[in-house]
Amino acid sequence: PGTFNPAAPAAPRPLPADTDFFRVEGDEVHEVAVGPIHAGVIEPGHFRFQCHGETVFHLEIALGFQHRGIEAALEGGLVGPLAAGGQGFGRIPHFIATAAGDTTIGHTLAWCRIMESLSGTTVPERAGLFRLIALELERLANHTGDLGALAGDVAYLPTMSFCGRLRGDFLNMTALLCGNRFGRGLVVPGGVAFDADAARLAELRGRFESTFRDVEGAADLLFETPSVRARFEHTGEISRDTATALGLVGPAARACGIARDVRVDHPFGAYRRLAARAASWPSGDVYARAFVRRQEIRESARLIRAAIDALVALDALPQGDIRQGEPDSWPRPLAPESLAVSLVEGWRGEICHVALTDAQGGVVRYKMIDPSFHNWEGLAMALRGRAISDFPLCNKSFNLSYCGHDL
Repeated sequence: PGTFNPAAPAAPRPLPADTDFFRVEGDEVHEVAVGPIHAGVIEPGHFRFQCHGETVFHLEIALGFQHRGIEAALEGGLVGPLAAGGQGFGRIPHFIATAAGDTTIGHTLAWCRIMESLSGTTVPERAGLFRLIALELERLANHTGDLGALAGDVAYLPTMSFCGRLRGDFLNMTALLCGNRFGRGLVVPGGVAFDADAARLAELRGRFESTFRDVEGAADLLFETPSVRARFEHTGEISRDTATALGLVGPAARACGIARDVRVDHPFGAYRRLAARAASWPSGDVYARAFVRRQEIRESARLIRAAIDALVALDALPQGDIRQGEPDSWPRPLAPESLAVSLVEGWRGEICHVALTDAQGGVVRYKMIDPSFHNWEGLAMALRGRAISDFPLCNKSFNLSYCGHDL
């Protein structure tokens, strides 16, 4: 009898987009193919439109060009006891942090929670507050950038210009905490790798309040401009039923009236103490996806203020109480024959990591699901029955990750 190894496919993997596409036949039906090489400096993906005139009957999206084999690199006992004895995690933290480069904190936090769960590790309260701040700063930076990009797609230059700069200001706040604008190296198993004293927290608060005021002003300009609202409203609509059937997550789901948020439904760490509130809007169009981002910017601001206040109150704790155990105590032995599931609400939505260990505590299966995995079909449905000229605006209103899907 043979053995089955799910990590080793019996046949060679097909090339990305090497498939039979759905086709609509008819004398006046034509096909438009876009990508994987695009005009802009963006990730590769292939979009196949079936059109009648300017109207899109069907959009099929083919991805996979960014596949790097990250999940396979995490398997084989590399994060179990085989890596103990001062060997460290090797390249694994880098693979996790770059699974989707703009979601470094989200994916790293999900992986760390897997390691902590399987090793029975409790994260210090101070570290949990820093993790919350980092995750919300990541959300603020990307939501602010998205509002600016949406403004640019409808040629509204003031908000586009403001938000492009303000996104960088939020990234610089993350750099203030750890030296890296994307937060690489900040979140580690057991807690965080960097602390901040009262002076640095005061500087963070000052920068944050100034930048947040500017974001509020830029967003007010965007949403109070009639021509912008006219272009956003009723464009790329998705019904609540369709969103539920597709399993949309994150702002894409909340923009359809589905109040689905891991921070609310499955709170962890500092989110248990500082209860988050889910923002939603029922219309399911580009306006809703933009407005939900604006509301989440305000909620992230509230959470960051509360977390900074809590850190100041905890300042009597010894400096360095930010990680459970010394750095050289990691990796730790993982529970054998166990299954761990980690959920984190990234800025695009629900991030899910799952790990399965063998009898020796080695990781034999690791699965990562970026929110983009759920939401690409939502973009395809948003274009159905719409003009093909709506595609850039609808695409930006989702702003999904290619590499997060492909892994």
